Amino acid sequence: MIPPRYRICLAAHFLAVANVTGLMSTPFFIYDHLNGGVAMSGAFGAAQAAAYALVCLISARFVGRLKHGLHAAAFGIVVFGITFAAMPWLNSPWVCGALSTVGVGAMAIVWPALHSWIGGEPDTHVRSRLMGWFNLAWSSGAAIGPIFAGPMYDYYFRLPFFAVVAIGSCIIVVLLTLPHEHAYFAQCGAAAQEPRTADRRGEPYLFAGWSAVLLANLLVGVARSVYPKRVNDLVTQGELRLLFEEVPAAFLNVAPATKYSWLAVILAGSTAVSFLVLGRTSGWRYNLRWLFASQALAGAAFYALGHTSSLLVMMVCMAVAGANLAVCFFASVYYCLSHPEKKHGRAAINEAMVGIGGLLGSAVFGYLAGRYWFSLPFTWTPALVVFVMALQVVLLAYGRRRAERVFVTPVPATCVLTECATTLPLAPDLPAEAVVPEPDAENGPDEPLVIPLPVEVLGSVEEEQPPVPLLLNEGAAAADDPTPPTLAA
Repeated sequence: MIPPRYRICLAAHFLAVANVTGLMSTPFFIYDHLNGGVAMSGAFGAAQAAAYALVCLISARFVGRLKHGLHAAAFGIVVFGITFAAMPWLNSPWVCGALSTVGVGAMAIVWPALHSWIGGEPDTHVRSRLMGWFNLAWSSGAAIGPIFAGPMYDYYFRLPFFAVVAIGSCIIVVLLTLPHEHAYFAQCGAAAQEPRTADRRGEPYLFAGWSAVLLANLLVGVARSVYPKRVNDLVTQGELRLLFEEVPAAFLNVAPATKYSWLAVILAGSTAVSFLVLGRTSGWRYNLRWLFASQALAGAAFYALGHTSSLLVMMVCMAVAGANLAVCFFASVYYCLSHPEKKHGRAAINEAMVGIGGLLGSAVFGYLAGRYWFSLPFTWTPALVVFVMALQVVLLAYGRRRAERVFVTPVPATCVLTECATTLPLAPDLPAEAVVPEPDAENGPDEPLVIPLPVEVLGSVEEEQPPVPLLLNEGAAAADDPTPPTLAA
C-alpha cells in the first residue's frame, strides 16, 4: 500500500481537481443559466470567500483539539459535493449562491486539517520537503482541473458538477484509511520521539506572511471569479487575439469556457512548479525580499491583465500571479507549522487569509469592474501592492518585538536554595562551581551563604549577565551536615 505521507498528497491532488472543477464552472453557469454578469459572479465569489474565512477563523479555536482532524475533513468534502451537485438543477440565483457559499465554507474545515497532518513531521528539513510535495500535489491538481472542467462544461453544463461528486467520494475513502499524525510520525524515526520546539526565527514573519497570503489570494480570486467575464466578452465579440494581430484566428472566437480554462491551467501550473522549486530551496526562509519581489511582479502583471486582449500576454500574467501565490503561501504555511502546539490553529488562520483575500478581490474588483469600467481596478493594483508591502515592514517589526516577549523569559536576580527547584529555570547538569562550600569561620551558620552561579546555568538568555547570588537561609542545618550539599536541577 502507498505510504500515508504520499496518500495524503494523492488526496490533496484530487481534492484540488474537484474543487477547481466546481469553482471554475460556476461563473459560466451564472452567465449562461442565471442571466448574471460580472457583478453576480463577483458576489458569488465574495460570499464564498467570506464563508471560507469565517469558518476558518471559528474552527481555528477548536479544530486542533479534535481526536482525528481528517474525519472532519471527510465531513467537509461530503457537504461540498452535495451542495455543488444540487446547484445546476436550480435556476434561482439566491438559492444557487447559498448552496455554493455553504459548500465552499465546508472546505474551510478540510484544508487546515490536511496541512496540520503534514505539520506533524518533527524534523524541520523533512517537513519542508514534505510540504513541497504536498503543495505540489494540490497545485498540480488545480492545474489539471480546468483542462477537464472547461470542455466538460461546453459539452454539457451539468457534467463538471457530477465529476465533483465522483472525485469527492474517492477522496473520502483515501482519507479514512490514513492514521493519526501522532501515531504515524512516531513510528518514522527516533526524532519523532523527542519533544519538538518552536522555530524562533520564523515567529517574527508570521503576520507578514499572513498579509502576503491575503494579497496573493486577492489577486488570484480576481483571476478566478472576475476575469472569466473579460475572456467571455472578448471571445463572444471576436476581439480575443493570440498576440497583437489584427485578424484573430478562428479558433479563438468559440468556446469561451475552454479558452479561460487555458489561463486557469497556466495560473495553477506556475503555482505547482514554484512549489516544487521552493520545496528544494531555502533562500526564501526568513527573507522578506522574496515576498517583495514576487508581489511587485504580480502587481505589474495585473495592470497588464486589465488592458490586454492578447491571449499570450494573459498567459504570462497568469503565470506571474500563480508564482506569487506559491511564494507567499509556501512561506506563510512554513511559519504557521513551525510551532508544534499552535500549528493547526495557525493553519486555519492562514486559510482564513485565503478566504478574506478572495472575498476582497471578488467583491471590490467585481463591483468596480461592473459599476465603472473593467480595467479600473486593475489600473490601481500596483498602488495596492505598494501599500501592502509597506504594511509588511511594520508587521515584521511588530513580529520581532512579539517574538522577544514570547521566547525570552526574565531570570530572577536571587533565589533561595530551598525553592530553586520550582522558581529558577536551571539547566539539568550544573557545573562543579555550583557546589556549596562548607561554612568557615568568617561565614558562620547564622549568616547566609552566597554562592556565585555561572551564567550558563540560568537557562536561555540573549545576553550575558553578572553572576547571580543564591542565598542559603538555613545555615545552621547546613553546618551540621558534613556532606557538602549540591544544587538539584
